[in-house]
Amino acid sequence: MWLDDSSSDRDQGSGEGSRPEERVTRTEATPSGSDSEQSPAALKEGSHAGALSASCEALFRATEQVLPWAWKLLQLAKGPGALSGAARAASLEFLDRIPPHVRRGVSELQAFSNLWQAVCTRLGRPVARSTEELQRELNEDLQLLLRGAQARLGTTAALEQGLLLHLGRLRESRGTEPGAALELRAALDAFTHAVTEVMAAASAYRRAWESAEAELSESAAWLGAGDPGFCAWLAEHLSASVPAWREAHASSRLLQELGALSSPR
Repeated sequence: MWLDDSSSDRDQGSGEGSRPEERVTRTEATPSGSDSEQSPAALKEGSHAGALSASCEALFRATEQVLPWAWKLLQLAKGPGALSGAARAASLEFLDRIPPHVRRGVSELQAFSNLWQAVCTRLGRPVARSTEELQRELNEDLQLLLRGAQARLGTTAALEQGLLLHLGRLRESRGTEPGAALELRAALDAFTHAVTEVMAAASAYRRAWESAEAELSESAAWLGAGDPGFCAWLAEHLSASVPAWREAHASSRLLQELGALSSPR
């Protein structure tokens, strides 16, 4: 159900019959000079690597901001009562499930960026190739990247679905025990709001993976058509994206280190 949101956005104004390289030219071109003049930051902006890196960081930061509220709820929910029990359960569920899942997502982005760079390093080796050999090599590489993106899309979709269920239970708990302590109810509301922010970030991260997977899938379909011009463009396009993926790798590595520092020992 929620996988349809970004697909409609992609189709709108994209030109369904246009090649991937034509859409990349329209969406990634900047008014300032040629591609060779772009800085690494400019290369990262507007790319799948940049979108994934930014949305992954937003998800990580939002998750870290929930943690103090989860611990506060555990402190306030020590007494008897239906709301105390619901608050305890919600806090423990979040602490047990969400931060580890988010940290896994960070690690998966780092691994995917490594994979992308490895593919492009192999493509960039000065080896004489015929068009058929290049096409075969590109097809193998695209399938490898596509499977990686699909696996990570599954991980982020599962996180989004889990958060959706978690939020539903949190909102239901607000109606239990109207006479509960005001401080507990306020903390639960703040916790719910913070989890909503995590949910929004998880949705954005899922959409970023969905977009990357869609382009890889479409490129694989065009490659299968056997167009030599597209084959040459794709090899160049993949290689040109390396700086952006290098930035994504550095960003995810930093988040991984921050997560290791904040995780319980």
